[in-house]
Amino acid sequence: MTDRKFRANDHVFHEPTGETWVLACDQEGDRVIAAGWPETIAKAADCELRKATTDAGRIDMLEKAAKTDGMRGTWAERQLAAT
Repeated sequence: MTDRKFRANDHVFHEPTGETWVLACDQEGDRVIAAGWPETIAKAADCELRKATTDAGRIDMLEKAAKTDGMRGTWAERQLAAT
């Protein structure tokens, strides 16, 4: 992992599961949250960037995530309010 913080809609490889995830929200602290089901929060240090999102892609994903329940929706609402 680099010093770059992950952003909503980035594609990352999650080492412990061997899966590639699309992130629902921007990285918060040392954690990321995947867009898939079930809602999954993981350590950012366990992820490697595979494909960086665009600014428009980031906002689109945050808007979609903000309509969901759970931590994903909470994070997305907070991050959209900060833009």
